[in-house]
Amino acid sequence: MTTDFLGDEGEAELIEWMVEDGEAVEEGQPIAELETSKTSNEITAPRAGTISLTAKEGDIVSVDESIATIS
Repeated sequence: MTTDFLGDEGEAELIEWMVEDGEAVEEGQPIAELETSKTSNEITAPRAGTISLTAKEGDIVSVDESIATIS
């Protein structure tokens, strides 16, 4: 999963993971909250599977940076 939705914002802070590493997630399930200088965004799982978190709460992430994988 990448942060391609950030667009012109460029970067965001990962505020909160709503799931645990290794947890099973469903498509459309809220999994994280990211905050830019202008807005807060809830991220949902693009598909069902087991999530592996690659970013930590408090990390600043850039556009297209991977924050998790779902297998």
